[in-house]
Amino acid sequence: MDRYRPIPGITYCLLWWSALLTFSSFPIFAQEQSLKVEFENEPSRNAKVRILKREGTLYGSLPDIATLFRLSAFENRETRKLELKPSVEATPPATASQSAIRLVVSEGNPFLVFTDRSRQRTTYQLPTSVLLGEKTFFVPLNSFLPLLTRLFNTTVTFDAQTHVLRVSVTKQPAGFDFATLTLQQKSNGMLIRIPAIRSLTEFETWLRQDGWLYVTIADAKADVDAINKIKPAGLVRQIVAIQSPASVQLTFKLNGKIAAAEVVRQEGSNEILVSIRTPGAEEKQLLEKKRREIQSGIEEQRKRWELDVIVIDAGHGGQDYGALGVTRVKEKDITLAISLKLGKLIEKKIKGVKVVYTRKDDRFIELYRRGQIANEADGKLFISIHCNSLKRKPSPTRGFEVYLLRPGRTGEAVAIAERENAVIEMEEGFESRYQKLTDENFILVAMAQTAHVKASEMFADILQQEMEDQISIPNRGVKQAGFYVLVGASMPNVLVETAYLSNREDERFLNSDAGQQKIAVALFSAIKQYKEEYEKLLMEGKEIGER
Repeated sequence: MDRYRPIPGITYCLLWWSALLTFSSFPIFAQEQSLKVEFENEPSRNAKVRILKREGTLYGSLPDIATLFRLSAFENRETRKLELKPSVEATPPATASQSAIRLVVSEGNPFLVFTDRSRQRTTYQLPTSVLLGEKTFFVPLNSFLPLLTRLFNTTVTFDAQTHVLRVSVTKQPAGFDFATLTLQQKSNGMLIRIPAIRSLTEFETWLRQDGWLYVTIADAKADVDAINKIKPAGLVRQIVAIQSPASVQLTFKLNGKIAAAEVVRQEGSNEILVSIRTPGAEEKQLLEKKRREIQSGIEEQRKRWELDVIVIDAGHGGQDYGALGVTRVKEKDITLAISLKLGKLIEKKIKGVKVVYTRKDDRFIELYRRGQIANEADGKLFISIHCNSLKRKPSPTRGFEVYLLRPGRTGEAVAIAERENAVIEMEEGFESRYQKLTDENFILVAMAQTAHVKASEMFADILQQEMEDQISIPNRGVKQAGFYVLVGASMPNVLVETAYLSNREDERFLNSDAGQQKIAVALFSAIKQYKEEYEKLLMEGKEIGER
């Protein structure tokens, strides 16, 4: 499908952890070099792109790349983010498409968030994470450069031997990669030819049991109006073309039994071929047997992984007040109020989803028990809600943070985790219960949740963006730390520090019904968007199983 879409799976997650361990143990940056840039349409224009090589992957400076296309780059070192926007004075060959509004990257994160003019957000995933050096952000060139074709009317090629980037205007009829297709009936099926004006290398087919054939072509733009007017013929009874920000989907309603369908690029040209083959007698028997086997188990597996239970954890409670604000506002009261408001929104607006609370009133719940509650309910997403605070009150520090379960990378993150984890001392027998969560063993404990790492990352990124868009509190970014409350929840999970009670402005916001409602709405919006993305991936998994 789309090579930039997040793909869940334990194999990919283990590779990610391996990369994390390497990232933590060895120097990242070799000595910086630079690439020469040649502009086909502006031969006198000079530019260079700083590069570095790490573990066989070549990275390029993102601000340098931005200048090639006359983009404005806005860097935030505190949140470790870089935002690209089209410059008002941009001129060809770097004219941004009318839909391009901003592209946001985060250090240590493979996800890129693209927001168009209608505020619709699309998330892409690179095979490796964005790096942050002493001077600039770096992205993997081979996987990042193809995105530029989608966002700009420009072709970028990289000559690895000469270390030259070549930039040229793409001559596209009305901005389309292809505008038609032809149907050719064969004795054993049909051949669909798609003439493209450039090399499109990422595509996939899915043949459903009900006769619908889906062909997805990534990084492509098509004249869907023209294609939808093409008259069906032979095996093809209906043609439906749909353009999305990330790909083109061609859907064909086929007539009769189909043995197989595959898509390839014609050798020596840019033409894409879709081959549809009808079955012989033996193939018909095998297809029927496979269909029965799939139908017997696929629905049960799909239901098992549906996002049907969301666990909301209101931090602290009972004798555990949590943090105290400037005016002695208790963290436990704020987290409970936000949790109940969030649960009410989910129950009212998302059908088929059960809300489970670790607490619904002012009572003390042990940290280990919170994870047990989530697991016993067969939860599919765990959200632990907290408020931040500093010892100094009042303090100018304010903002929200979203945390993932990993060893803390900064002193501040470690300190916050220690404060939240300190509640275990209120539990009877805590010494033996949490003995395995020592510093040297923590990374092994966290790796037990490897299967949920990518889903947790995806939700964390969506959540921090929704909170940034919807509440008037600074975004301090997605971070990582060793929160005990997340260890026991065997499902995608995050901990959100909604704001600082030690800051007067944040405390007023948190202590107000309106502020609590705004935070709940932002959390709800993130859950709704995550559910949509999650179910797309779940459906793709189902489709793969049915093939």
